This record gives sequence, structure tokens and C-alpha cells, in this order.
Amino acid sequence: MKIKNWTKFQHFKDRRPPWIKLYRDILDDVKWFELDAKLAKILVMLWLIASEEKDGELPDCKTLAFRLRLTEKEMNSAINGLSSWLIQSDCEMISARYQSDFKVIL
Repeated sequence: MKIKNWTKFQHFKDRRPPWIKLYRDILDDVKWFELDAKLAKILVMLWLIASEEKDGELPDCKTLAFRLRLTEKEMNSAINGLSSWLIQSDCEMISARYQSDFKVIL
């Protein structure tokens, strides 16, 4: 899984600075405004975690859950709620209830 439009948040290609760009146009973004407060907070934290990699890739769900101090169930729910902000492969979109050996690979 990867952050959608990552280059907008991080323009460095050769290093990983300890910050991200956060544009004030987010104030007028309807999708941002409609996010639940907890999901908005999680999204900002995902942007920060993505800044640790050059290409905006995110670690696996278990690692994300630990880093954000959430359960894996809460993390999967957050990922589903933030689907329009993330790039996921088709196999990651399969619901856990339909596949017993489901593993989110982010």
C-alpha cells in the first residue's frame, strides 16, 4: 500500500527528511473535511510514516497497528475508511471475512 499523490507531500527523491509538506488547501478539501476526526489523525500519521521511505510505501498492517498503537482490526478498519487516500493492489482489497488466511501487505 502506498500514499496517493505521495510526491505532493514529499518532493525529495534522494533523502528522507523528518517532515512532510502539508498544504493549506486541505482546508478546502471536501474529502478531508468529511473524514472522521480519528481517521484524519491516522491519515496524517500515515503520511509521516510514509515519509520514512523514499517512495511513500507503508509497512504491513501489523507494523502500522503497532506504530499507531491500534489493534490490527482497528488498523484494517482505518485503511478501509481511508481507501480514497491510499493506493492498494487488488489483492489487498479482499475482505478478511471472505478469506481465512487474509494478510494485508502494505
